Amino acid sequence: MSCELTEETLFILNLLYKRRCVNIDKGYHSELLCKLYGNKFSAREYLSCKEAIKILLNEGYITKIRKKKDKYYLSDMNKAIQTLVCHGYITLDGL
Repeated sequence: MSCELTEETLFILNLLYKRRCVNIDKGYHSELLCKLYGNKFSAREYLSCKEAIKILLNEGYITKIRKKKDKYYLSDMNKAIQTLVCHGYITLDGL
């Protein structure tokens, strides 16, 4: 399950976790998310930002807020924390 996530998807998951994007009022703009993603993963060998977001959407980690410009938030905080801890990320809520 969580061990199948790539470095790119974990970066996005960690970014949403750090910004506490956990409900519909705290969504993160897709353009800013992809800009930060592009700064970190500029080489062609990585997944595109939209592909990484699609994986997280399909796995149930994040949810899309449909607005003029799409926004995303963590739909399952416990699952996100467990996955981040499993992959060596430090979370304040810890497990």
